[in-house]
Amino acid sequence: MSRPLATSTALSPAWALPLYLLRTAWAGQPFDDLITYVSGLAQSHLVEVVGEPVPGTGDVDPGAGAVGLLPSVVRLLREAGADHPAAEVLSLLTTTPGDSASLPPVPAVRADVAEAGWGVLIRDPRSRAALCLTVVRPHADVLRWRVRGVADCPVAPQPAGPAEALYDLGTAVVEAAELIERTAESAAGGGAEMVDVHSTVTRVPAGLPSRVLQLIDRIDRVEAITSLALARPGIGVDPATREPILRRLVAVKDAARRSAVAAAGDDALSRSGHP
Repeated sequence: MSRPLATSTALSPAWALPLYLLRTAWAGQPFDDLITYVSGLAQSHLVEVVGEPVPGTGDVDPGAGAVGLLPSVVRLLREAGADHPAAEVLSLLTTTPGDSASLPPVPAVRADVAEAGWGVLIRDPRSRAALCLTVVRPHADVLRWRVRGVADCPVAPQPAGPAEALYDLGTAVVEAAELIERTAESAAGGGAEMVDVHSTVTRVPAGLPSRVLQLIDRIDRVEAITSLALARPGIGVDPATREPILRRLVAVKDAARRSAVAAAGDDALSRSGHP
């Protein structure tokens, strides 16, 4: 049996990192915009390089912090993205408690993502060499980055398209309507555990297609719902019914994040002139 959901299932605000990476590598976004985004995620950045030696890891200087690893990552994306679909090159990885079906079958990668809650897989389809980036926030002002080299990495399971992801999000919200309504009524009445729903708004780069922006907006709304419900465990339907409802909401919104990244990657590659 999978463990109960934590009191918060919100991914780190850094989950949008692949959106910035792919637009820098493939869609002409200035490199300085990527540096500004990453630098603004925390005051301090710790970097460790682990795993197998693959192209990209040898150039990373842990002492240079997170900004120091960005040139290697962007270069790898530009080289690998020339002749392959975006989702085979860059994937957002997410996992909910007890569910790793969306991750490639590489034990070390699965362990990293389970610890961090999410990760970014940058893979060269020609050689199957890959980098897995994960980020953990051990302190409010500190991010710990892990760069794992994988010599032979399969493609991560491919996400649904944005239209299907939007439909799945809508269906999950309808299924959770009673829980959402009761939790919202409780929040309207005040209490000690109010949730700042504005904190769930994702910071994204300029130039994303409208269908991706629509999907991210819906994701943020569902994130606010789940954060509020998890902060008020005594409100709503009984616990036996509540757990699977929340688990489905979390799984669907994280699947939608993967869909948003894949769709944004396809758009960026098409703008770059690649097939």
